[in-house]
Amino acid sequence: LYRKNQCLNCRTSGALDTMLLAILLIGLFQGAQATFSFSHVYSDSMVLQRAPHPASVWGWSDPGDTVTVQIVNDDQTLVAISKSTADAAGRWRVSLTPQPASTSPVMIVAKRGSDNITLQDVLFGDVYVCSGQSNMAFSVAVPTNDEVAEGKIAAAYASDPGASPNGKYVPTDEAIKDSINYPNLRFMVVGNKHVCSEPIEDFFPSPLNNNSALGLAHSWQKPSPETIGGGKDVMGGNGAGEMSAVCYYFGLELHTTQKVPIGLIHSSYGGSAVEDWISADVLGDGKSGPCVGPIVPSMGLPSQQWNGQLRPLINTTIKGTIWYQGESNHGQDELYSCRYEMMMKEWRSMWYSGTGGATDPQFPMGFVQIGPMTNDEGNNPDSFLIRMGQTAGYGYAPNPRWPNAFMGTAFDLANPPGTKCIAGCIHIFNKQCAAHRLAVAARSMIYNETIVYSGPRITSAAVSGSVLTLTYDKVGTEGQGIKLRGSYGFEVTMDGTNWTRVNATSATQNTVSVALPSAGLQLKQVRYCFEDQPSIFLGTGPAVFNGEGLPATPSMINITSSA
Repeated sequence: LYRKNQCLNCRTSGALDTMLLAILLIGLFQGAQATFSFSHVYSDSMVLQRAPHPASVWGWSDPGDTVTVQIVNDDQTLVAISKSTADAAGRWRVSLTPQPASTSPVMIVAKRGSDNITLQDVLFGDVYVCSGQSNMAFSVAVPTNDEVAEGKIAAAYASDPGASPNGKYVPTDEAIKDSINYPNLRFMVVGNKHVCSEPIEDFFPSPLNNNSALGLAHSWQKPSPETIGGGKDVMGGNGAGEMSAVCYYFGLELHTTQKVPIGLIHSSYGGSAVEDWISADVLGDGKSGPCVGPIVPSMGLPSQQWNGQLRPLINTTIKGTIWYQGESNHGQDELYSCRYEMMMKEWRSMWYSGTGGATDPQFPMGFVQIGPMTNDEGNNPDSFLIRMGQTAGYGYAPNPRWPNAFMGTAFDLANPPGTKCIAGCIHIFNKQCAAHRLAVAARSMIYNETIVYSGPRITSAAVSGSVLTLTYDKVGTEGQGIKLRGSYGFEVTMDGTNWTRVNATSATQNTVSVALPSAGLQLKQVRYCFEDQPSIFLGTGPAVFNGEGLPATPSMINITSSA
């Protein structure tokens, strides 16, 4: 009979005489025998990474103990077996034989001598970590805070191929009720950890962590109205039913399109900066090294989210990550690019080594290009700078500098005016659209679907008479081509300082024509969607989309000689 997840000091069997009992108790109080357990990252109803990657499974025992880990079918058939020896601190880790995507659940059984611990109802699929600040923390149920505003969003995106997989915004109450229909989409919530000055290996309680503030918020769960619809949160999911909306909708689209189990690990913290998710050793003090510049003190002490929310995860195999952060680093461009690249390199390196090479050393990392910083429409250079910083200056991803990064943008997804937001309207309600754009990019990069995954990308601008012609790359226009949704978004300058708004008038498969005030202007540059909050609800929605519903992103480019 297999025992459940944890078994403490359970090595003895049979009758014990008084002397043996005394010796056992002495050993216990001297710390001679550790908890035999899986790490808290593992629990019933979880998803382990499928082939071709070996799933890394680890836990705690006594130093020197031999631990065997078995994959067992529900009919008790042994599928595979792996073996490990616990190190001097009691850690053991195995790489399971790679398994295909599950069609039915299995048990994972770890044995130490006569002791067994078991994970029930385990699936093999693709595992993603979802991280960042409050817009990642933003829970599924938040839009129910203002049903009038959500109704305006649903009406505006009622027939939009870029709104979601089915081309429309789904009211949150409906999405929450529908969640029960996806039992093979599963998730774990780390919860925010504020005071954590040193890295922890596992969550509380564990042999090297006796701090009750550093426990796991929610172990693995299946979606239901209770688990994803129970709370309105933008801080990190400590409460019941507080699951990240972007993480959930992203995973749901991958699950329904790829037909495999998807596991989601949500670890975010509202208000955190990119520096909080980089280890202290790699980040440094900002005064020397590759990324010289001020360190944003958003959480008081940098690296705390790495210490308490990321470090415990790096020994489990993952497929990739998604990231929604940048607001706390607004106004940065090259410095943010440098630090985000630093973070990506560290995460990839640490997950690769932490899983014994089981995680791809160049695993794909997706991100959301941030939405509005404020409620006020206007030219906010801070927003343009951070959006460029998020993309290494290209305005899009993947790009030559970050070939294994993918992107979905949220710059145009402002809430309707007067929305009853939670903690400010920096928190856009339309997370379904942001997640869909991110999932489409993942489906192209990770699952090799032949689909249009990006909005149009500007490559050149030339003037002929009183018309400015913008040419766009094949990427983003290769399907249905450019479709104008209005005329708004373009500005031109002759001196780089004073800008004049100009309107788009027409488009072809890969070009946009813009009317100029007159012929003969010596124009220097054109920029697109430079302001903080272009908004369809204010009549300032961006003009350039493709037929698949994906927008051209903010950009600035030099104007070449007249054509």
